[in-house]
Amino acid sequence: MSASLGRVVVVVVLTSIALTACRSIRPGHASTQGDTDRIVITQAIIERSGGQTAWEVLRREVPQLTFSENRNGQATAMTRRGRSSLVLNDSPMVIIDGARSQDMKALQSLPASALMRIEVLSGQEGTTYYGTDAVGGVIIIKTKNGGQ
Repeated sequence: MSASLGRVVVVVVLTSIALTACRSIRPGHASTQGDTDRIVITQAIIERSGGQTAWEVLRREVPQLTFSENRNGQATAMTRRGRSSLVLNDSPMVIIDGARSQDMKALQSLPASALMRIEVLSGQEGTTYYGTDAVGGVIIIKTKNGGQ
């Protein structure tokens, strides 16, 4: 870019620098897009995880979440790791075949063999698509039969 100011010519040289960062994904493990905005767990990864239920697959493939169970081993809660809020609910929203599920036990009754794909959205991406109820993130589960 140049500009003429009387007899003085000012020349500004703009350069661009591109930084590229990458993170290697171990073969057979969930892939992330962006930093950790979205984790995609494919059917192949579900099968390799060795989990028998959706709950077990999530426990093995999503280290960003903390899973709570009662003494009988039944699912009671799931929260995101890291900074939490006293005001906002940090539990991720769970959507199974397009229907929101309030009960974490539903994940334990859903066999891994019925799962086609699981996506885990961060709180930031979740609130973009699902509103402030999704501040703890969103777990989107698609089954092979699609809720039929």
